[in-house]
Amino acid sequence: MRIVLENRKRMSRLSGILIIIFLLNSSILSGQDISQKYPDLIKRVERINKDDSLEKVILENEEFMTQMTDGGGELIGYFESGQIQKITAKIGLSFGIETFDYYFTDGKLIFTYELLEGFPYNDSTSKFDYTNLETSFVGRYYFKDIKLIDSETTGHDRFEDEMFDVGTTLIKEMNEYLDKLKKKK
Repeated sequence: MRIVLENRKRMSRLSGILIIIFLLNSSILSGQDISQKYPDLIKRVERINKDDSLEKVILENEEFMTQMTDGGGELIGYFESGQIQKITAKIGLSFGIETFDYYFTDGKLIFTYELLEGFPYNDSTSKFDYTNLETSFVGRYYFKDIKLIDSETTGHDRFEDEMFDVGTTLIKEMNEYLDKLKKKK
């Protein structure tokens, strides 16, 4: 009888360990980079980023921003044969730098990469360290036929407020940037 109870305890512990391993493994698998689901899109983004022949149209500060920020801003449109390939919006804020990269195929938005880097706060000096940046947020947004089809985010951002529709907001901002770039071009 004692041997049976000990075996049951071992089996119970072993079952618990196996469940923990399974849960850890499944959370690791589900946390994998979703870009693997979109290899053609990722290749397109890489190709655009490597293409030095793209024509650049650059707007600074008030040329594209309705309100000037503490750190100013820069908007760059990358064109090939008159067609947009990429838009980069870099905005300097009092607490860091926010960057949006919008990628296109045949003039249609396919991917947006959002990065928020913050100036670290130094408790001992009670000041921000403006010489360094720490990543606070990364967002990857996948589009098809002008609709958000997938996303992956790390950190906290403005879209935590359910008042904002992520896809609609990103498309609206991208269209505003594109209009301003086309006017300068």
